[in-house]
Amino acid sequence: MDFLYFPEDKSEYIPGIISVVIIFILSVLIVRLLVKASRKQVKQLEEQGYPVVYKDGFDAEKPNEDRMDPQEKVYKVNKEKAAREKPKS
Repeated sequence: MDFLYFPEDKSEYIPGIISVVIIFILSVLIVRLLVKASRKQVKQLEEQGYPVVYKDGFDAEKPNEDRMDPQEKVYKVNKEKAAREKPKS
């Protein structure tokens, strides 16, 4: 069973542990950067007037009364757009 190698000198585990810790830290940083970039894109879309729909309470910053069914939110935003674009006679 040469493919399973467990060294008696435990200091041989140190490089492996260091690489796992580095990879873990980098992966956490990448996920945080992706979430930050995603939130930035959502804010840009909201500023452009697109309805941004969250499912399962993704947007924890908004109070519960502001959350609604996605279809209702889209209907409400479209209704507001139509009211703004309504020609004045």
